[in-house]
Amino acid sequence: MKIAVLGDKDTALGFRLAGAHEVYSFDDTPLDMERLRNKLKELVERDDIGIILITERFVQKVELPEVTLPIILQVPDKSGSKLGEEAIKEIVRRAIGVELKR
Repeated sequence: MKIAVLGDKDTALGFRLAGAHEVYSFDDTPLDMERLRNKLKELVERDDIGIILITERFVQKVELPEVTLPIILQVPDKSGSKLGEEAIKEIVRRAIGVELKR
């Protein structure tokens, strides 16, 4: 199963360097948000994608589909997390069944 990343240029570069399988970069424009929606729909329909990582800022602008696979996780961008630590812990717990502790 592959990991796909949807994010801004800086986030995309970081995940590309980290070895993510498929990385897609978008700007914060209406045209790019439409491209992001189309790419998200395409990735969800593919059988080879296991995890989709999308930046929190973009999640606020597009509707995430209700699917069990692939797993869709929100990640912070360079400006930091908008969700807060507790919300991120809950997302991880629901996604992979592991509770994060400090």
